[in-house]
Amino acid sequence: MKPHTCAFHVCSFILLAGLVACSSAKPTAPVQRSQTAPTPSAAESQETADASGTTAGDANKGQVMPADTTADKTPAPVTPATPPAAPAPALSLGSTAFANMTAIPAMYVAKNGGGNQSPPLQWKNPPAGTGSFAIQMVDLDFQTPPFIHWLIVNIPATSTQLPAAIPAGNNLAAPAEALGANQSKNYAGPNPPALHRYEWTVYAIKQGQTLTLGTNSATNKTELESKSLGKATLIGTYQ
Repeated sequence: MKPHTCAFHVCSFILLAGLVACSSAKPTAPVQRSQTAPTPSAAESQETADASGTTAGDANKGQVMPADTTADKTPAPVTPATPPAAPAPALSLGSTAFANMTAIPAMYVAKNGGGNQSPPLQWKNPPAGTGSFAIQMVDLDFQTPPFIHWLIVNIPATSTQLPAAIPAGNNLAAPAEALGANQSKNYAGPNPPALHRYEWTVYAIKQGQTLTLGTNSATNKTELESKSLGKATLIGTYQ
């Protein structure tokens, strides 16, 4: 055999052996490229935090927060509202002889030989601007209008009472009794056939007013009220 022929056969054998070795080797896994995970949005981050129970307050734990300077401010003092002024007390009328809606003592009645004296009267809290006082006493249960038992006017504005047993007649400089329903200027005590109510009314007459009074209690009441700043009543009973 020729030498170059032998060399050809050797080379062919080596090449064939290499191909057999390559076909029997395990395939190599393909190389995968690494991918960067996308950055989650703010909404996705919030959803993740909600799902995990983590809040912004939890995330801030351990961090030093700036001091709230508003807490150091002293609030302005509150000025209390001025309460409304209390109303002035009303004019009132009473007597040391009997209380309102109680029996009148016999000393102050005409029935059955009573004393037939005018009772003591006291009033307080006269309105500002009072020039004088006037008192009308009527029987509420006899006649219409009520029967006048006493009418006394020109009581000084400085007075706060009338003593008992005012003398009959117009012999007082002040106060002065006016003509009553009995056509006389004097006190006429109760003399009822049954239980009657007797009403004393004091009127605070305005300064500068002149009264025009008569024997009709209703007309007198209208005149007195139109020229007064206030009134007060006291009622006694007798039978």
